[in-house]
Amino acid sequence: MTATVIQKTIYGLVATGAILVLAICAMGFLSFRTSEASRWTAHTHQVVEELLNALSALQDVETGGRGYVATGDKKFLEPYNWGKVNVVKHLDEVAALTSDNLVEQKNLSDARQLANQKMQFEKDVTEATPEQGRALVAGGNGKIIMDAYRAKIALMMNLETKLLADRNKDLEHLQTALLVVTTVSGLTAIWLLAWVFRITRSALEDEKRRVSELNSLNLGLQNEIEQRKKTEKELKDTTLKLTSSNTDLQQFAYVASHDLQEPLRAVAGFLTLIASKEKEKFDEETVGWINHAVEGAQRMRTLINDLLAYARVESRGKALVPTDFNKALEQAKKDLTVILDETQAQISSSNLPTAMGEEGQLAQLFQNLIGNALKFRTNEKPVVDIESIRKNGEWLFSIKDNGIGFDQEHAERIFVIFQRLQGRDEYKGTGIGLALCKKIIERHGGQIWAESTKGKGSTFFFTIPVMQGEKNG
Repeated sequence: MTATVIQKTIYGLVATGAILVLAICAMGFLSFRTSEASRWTAHTHQVVEELLNALSALQDVETGGRGYVATGDKKFLEPYNWGKVNVVKHLDEVAALTSDNLVEQKNLSDARQLANQKMQFEKDVTEATPEQGRALVAGGNGKIIMDAYRAKIALMMNLETKLLADRNKDLEHLQTALLVVTTVSGLTAIWLLAWVFRITRSALEDEKRRVSELNSLNLGLQNEIEQRKKTEKELKDTTLKLTSSNTDLQQFAYVASHDLQEPLRAVAGFLTLIASKEKEKFDEETVGWINHAVEGAQRMRTLINDLLAYARVESRGKALVPTDFNKALEQAKKDLTVILDETQAQISSSNLPTAMGEEGQLAQLFQNLIGNALKFRTNEKPVVDIESIRKNGEWLFSIKDNGIGFDQEHAERIFVIFQRLQGRDEYKGTGIGLALCKKIIERHGGQIWAESTKGKGSTFFFTIPVMQGEKNG
């Protein structure tokens, strides 16, 4: 017999045993519930008995008081006295028995109040003169109180009677459930035993078919594993090539940018020299050509410097250390002194935090973002507000300006290298500044984005992780 057949047989027997155990547990539980129902039934009978005793005791108080008033015989004070004691005793017993029933507790409180009123009334009757006592009895106030007390006791007994009926009904349901559980468990166990017998007879053929299917699946899995190993090797080789290519590209960008500086400087210098020495020999158009050439060389030099800075973010980046962002901002403002004086810009900032970073790159970040706000200003005085808050384990920085803004649909495009929203003739620049900002922020483990409305200014946001070990603020 194969392992599968044995397993099925064992499973069937275990299931049968489990059902029997569950049936025994269920029957035990139902028996416990039945016992509890019987106990609560007896409890309800006791409550009813105590209520009757409490009613009878107060009737003894009433009978004793009236007998004493009618005859003046002190022997009638005996049932009056022990009736008062028993009223309190039986009502206290009812209170203990119905402590879990808020409705009955409220009714009991009313019954106590009526009983106290009745006992006070009978006390007044017994302590008065016979004529005064008979007058009090004839007034009917005692009867009114007693009738109210009887009605309250009757109400409580009705509630207990209904509760007793519900508990008897629950007991009947439990007995029915016990019968159903026993029957279903027995039939299920018999069915499972028959199922075990049937599968034992047919499982061998099923096992043969399964072995054949497994062999076919194993062959397919082996082929898939071989193909996956081949794919993983190709992916690893591609990753190594991409890493090497990325390194080569960064090195190429740095070398090319560096090596192009000298010839461009020479071109611009010689053109300027020619224009100054031979200025009188050239006509206005020729001088314009030379000026365009010089400006083109200067733009190319600016572009090369920006590319060099972009390539150096990773290749020449220093280790990240705890850095005061206020110092980085001050350095950026020093680098922007000329344009800040020209535009009379107002730069405000809150107390910025200290986080892991490279001060030089962070100063470049602030310089680019503030410079961007000043470049794309309106006719109004430029206002730039820099703030930071701690949120979800990160520092969230915002740089808000009152510039020309842009359509929000271009919010992602502006961070792509060489992408510009305005023409070069209208606003100077290489289109690398915001791409450089993004590269710096990503190196620092954060994200950068912008929100803007055309004509209403822009707000640039970026995040920097909070330093490890820093207490929550």
